[in-house]
Amino acid sequence: MPTIEDTIAFIKSAHAGQVDKGGVEYWMHPVSVMHRLGPDASDECRLVALLHDVIEDTRYTAEDLRTMGYPEGVIASVQRLTKPKGTPYLDCIRAIAASGDRMAMAVKRADNQDNLDPERLSKLPRETRSGDEKYRRSIEILTAVLDGESCGPSGACRDGGLAGDG
Repeated sequence: MPTIEDTIAFIKSAHAGQVDKGGVEYWMHPVSVMHRLGPDASDECRLVALLHDVIEDTRYTAEDLRTMGYPEGVIASVQRLTKPKGTPYLDCIRAIAASGDRMAMAVKRADNQDNLDPERLSKLPRETRSGDEKYRRSIEILTAVLDGESCGPSGACRDGGLAGDG
């Protein structure tokens, strides 16, 4: 299984030439997401964080990750985090929440937290700062499930609200 260090080297290469909306090298975002998982995160969860945008935003596929020696659980979580084109964002979040895949949920929550980080947002041109509400709602949905609150397939949460409300 590739190490954390191997995977950072890989994502630097895979995301070479890509920058975020603030002009920062893109590979730094998955590293930041990994750090947001906290000290108790498993190595597999850290690998998912590092790889979470590889299938969606690079030429690499799940089969490539398999060939490189990543565990099936890591690959499955990365695939689950890959947003299908044309699917509304919160529909993807509901599918992740309903999947029971705690690694994918934890990584997506950390991804959203990174997307809402005030320091990261301050580097973005004002016109590109969008999606704050969808990221906040995503964090609420994923936190509810990770903390044991029941959100069913319809999006109805224990508090009576709908997962899509916001």
